[in-house]
Amino acid sequence: MSWIFRKIFRFGPFRTTLSKGGVGMSWGIPGFRIGVSPTGRKYLSIGIPGTGLYFLKYLSSEQKLPNEQQKTIQKTRTTQNNMNQEPWWKQKNL
Repeated sequence: MSWIFRKIFRFGPFRTTLSKGGVGMSWGIPGFRIGVSPTGRKYLSIGIPGTGLYFLKYLSSEQKLPNEQQKTIQKTRTTQNNMNQEPWWKQKNL
């Protein structure tokens, strides 16, 4: 089990959440919220106020990855593209 840090600031129907992962924002009324997570994903939250039970649905299918993961994916794709090409000596008919 690990410790989790989260601090929530409320301004009427707006909510800003500070956590280890970053800053998230949402808007709504009790039981229904629309927001953006710290990773940039949009979501819809529907719940029963006062119970802690809620349903969370991410609206965008794409997930923003950290720069390190994006670079790793680009390197993998480049390597795969290079593997599909013929060696230079075959290209030059040697």
